[in-house]
Amino acid sequence: MGKLEQAVRGNAQRDALLAEARAELDRALKIGGPGRYTDQVIGAFRLGVLIGRGGMGEVYEAHAVADQREAAVKLLHPGTLAESIQLQRFLREARTAARLDCPHVVRVLEVGTTAGEAPFLVMERLRGLDLAHQLRRQRRLPLAQTKVLVDQIAIGLEAARVAGIVHRDLKPHNVFLAEDGGLRRWKILDFGVSKSGGSGTLTQGHVVGTPAYMAPEQARGEDVDHRADVYSLAAIIFRAITGHPVFTGKDVPSTLYEVVYRVSTRPSQLTELPPDVDRVLAVGLAKDPRDRFGFALELARWFSAAVTQGLDPDQRRRADELIARQPWGARLGSARP
Repeated sequence: MGKLEQAVRGNAQRDALLAEARAELDRALKIGGPGRYTDQVIGAFRLGVLIGRGGMGEVYEAHAVADQREAAVKLLHPGTLAESIQLQRFLREARTAARLDCPHVVRVLEVGTTAGEAPFLVMERLRGLDLAHQLRRQRRLPLAQTKVLVDQIAIGLEAARVAGIVHRDLKPHNVFLAEDGGLRRWKILDFGVSKSGGSGTLTQGHVVGTPAYMAPEQARGEDVDHRADVYSLAAIIFRAITGHPVFTGKDVPSTLYEVVYRVSTRPSQLTELPPDVDRVLAVGLAKDPRDRFGFALELARWFSAAVTQGLDPDQRRRADELIARQPWGARLGSARP
């Protein structure tokens, strides 16, 4: 890679990190106070302060009217109620999350509709921080901490895979370290753009998800399976251990182009890492899902081995053959118009 291209990519990575910081600050400024539904009773719960806000809805701290047990209640923004696709996505999140009984997926307590016909979702109240917030504070995670994250999130993704669910928007904001009585546990949040079995995608071929963590087939607007979530988990690992997103661009189209046609920078070029970690991420971030790990637990097993005793010869051979075909930093398959 030429020095000029390295400098350009370095500037793009710094810009991406600044954009992450601005987005995090914007989210923080919007939460912690009263919202439009504060003090209202929704289902069996009285709503308190606003604790989260996204593109589709708001999340409130809540307590059960009968016994004061804590919960979190998510409601759609009023402006989205007339948008059938947004409404269907919200309802699908409720149905999808309610099907999953796993300690590493946020637990759903109640699903219903308000008197004003607005759907709501009651979830367990989580205390702690999402991964995006943690990466704002320390930029990189140690390999040992990242191993724990990967092991636990892989269990949640396996529960989703067995249930026929593809998350499609796994990213640091949707990975949460919950703290409860001294126990710390990673959990997956937000199944709002998930795909379930053969039910269709509600996207009519449009790209959904977050570009920096999106699998190439998803960036092309194609149908995806659980291997897209494997890619996203590998992208989270890359961000957590190097301090840099896998791909950056000046805008969404240029980032999507990088995702589809560019092989990432070698992770150990960005920070000191064992060579076997490079190999794990080469497989996890493979452009063709057939070259990737078959499921998230396989990725977790390889990563655990890479940061402890090392990969075995067969694992190294598989990764090295892929790297030989798709070298780090290479541009593949298409010239930019």
